[in-house]
Parts: sequence; C-alpha cells; structure tokens
Amino acid sequence: MQPLVQRLTYVSVNSTDPEALAQDTADIIGAREVGREAGAILMSSNDRHAELVIHKDGSDSLRGTGLEAVSEEAIDEVKARAEAAGLRILSTTPSLECIDKSVTFATSEDHVFEVHTAMPQDRALRYVGPGMHPKCIDHINFTALNPAKFSDEMNASCGMLLSQRTTGYEISWMRAGDGRHHTVAAVKSHAAGVHHISWEFNAFQDFKGLGDLLASQDRRLVWGPGRHGAGDNLFLYFRTVGGLLYECIAEMEVIHDVNEPPRVVDPGENLSNWKVVNQWGALPPQEWIENTAPLGAI
Repeated sequence: MQPLVQRLTYVSVNSTDPEALAQDTADIIGAREVGREAGAILMSSNDRHAELVIHKDGSDSLRGTGLEAVSEEAIDEVKARAEAAGLRILSTTPSLECIDKSVTFATSEDHVFEVHTAMPQDRALRYVGPGMHPKCIDHINFTALNPAKFSDEMNASCGMLLSQRTTGYEISWMRAGDGRHHTVAAVKSHAAGVHHISWEFNAFQDFKGLGDLLASQDRRLVWGPGRHGAGDNLFLYFRTVGGLLYECIAEMEVIHDVNEPPRVVDPGENLSNWKVVNQWGALPPQEWIENTAPLGAI
C-alpha cells in the first residue's frame, strides 16, 4: 500500500499566551513569525508558508496536525477511507487561506488531522534571527489510550505505514510517503493528547547550543542529548514556556521500501531497553515517560 500523505506540514496549537510561546520558539528553536491570520500567529523555519500555527485559547493544547497529500485526488480518497473506517469528518474547508483543498478528520480518540494540498513555499528560506534555525518541523508524537488502534486508523485513512512498534504497543511509529522512519507516533498513556513536537536540524552541531541557551534562562533539558534506537536519530528534549515538549533531532532514518515489514522490539520494563530508547544509554526520566498535553478545541 502506498501512503496517501507525503509529509508533516504544520502543527496547530492553542496557547494561553501565544506571544510568549512564539517568542520562546523564536529565541530557542529559531523559527520566526511570518504572519498572522484570523488572530493566529504563523511561524516557519524555512520557505514553507506556515509550520506552527498558534491560536489564543484558555488552555495550552494541541489543536490539529497538517499532512500534505501526495496528490489532490488523494484527499478525496482519504475522506472516503476515513468515512469507511468510521472516523468523523470534521470539515472540508481548508484551515489556512493558502491551502487550496483539504479534508479534516478525527481519530476515535479525537486526534485531529487535516490532509491537504501542498503548502506554498512562499517565505524566505534564509532569515536573520535568534535561535538555532532548524530545517523544518518534522514529526509529532501523540499519546493514546490505544496506540494499536491509532495506528490501524492512520493506516486505514491515510495509508501511513507502521515502521516499528514495541511488543505491547507501548509506542508505535508510522511513516508517510517520504519514507522517514516516523512522521507520527503514538505513546501509550492514560489520556489522548500530544507527547512532543519535533524540529529537524541539519546536524547535532546545529542544536547543541540549545542547552546553553536554556541554561542562560535558568531552564534545563528534559532528556538528552542521545540517539534513539527507533529511527536512529539524534535527539534532545526541552519544555516550552507554555509547557509543550519540543524535540530537536537530526539524522532520522529513511526507509525506502514501502513493503518493509514493521520491526517489533522489546521496550523493557518502563522503557528500560536502552538499545531501543537511547543507544547512548541514558534512559528517559519519568517526566518524559508520563508527559502529555491535552487535545484542544479547533
């Protein structure tokens, strides 16, 4: 089965203090504000029209996730397949003015996805500003009561492929058409939500200064640096001023064969198998394991 979506394009969040979250993302990550639309702050780290969309709200939560369809026709197929899988269609009106066509649906645990035509590449690729300047926003990990069901629903609706999972579906990782080891993932939790949002950098040297930037503000890393076993990517995690968990990565594995079967790995008790979670040995703290931010209104 070929995926119907090519890549992650944007993440939309609700924030009690959008200005502070935007400034923190600019100061530490290096994405910059590129515009405002319907009261929301649009941010991008490259030439994409928008990658992070921040809405004012009474909670700090995840609003929705944008996935670029492989073609305009694929959007209609996603809609039909989502309906056939019993998933709710929320809208066929694009969430941003720059998007020509889309369908927005929710999983059975209310994770919201907008599958849409290509995001215009109409921003400056290079720009002056603080932070580390990533390549792009690259993946998002959700929390779910039932990660196995989440994976089945993303495959049924969008054709996303299961790259890897743990033996008890404690974590499942899924890829899109670009072959990256995971574009979305689900971590088993007590509630449906978002675990972390990830930004990709060219190399470790690009984001190693994050620790010093955070320390200058009397802040710390939540976990890392290290190298995940699943995805083989370099990583570190920190918490934004609004409480969201950001990951910074480089060197994500690419799987070229769409027919490669899912890898099944033993995570160990409480994610203690260091070969899976961190090849450099340091295991995730409970703060990382138990982390979740809620799903919010769209």
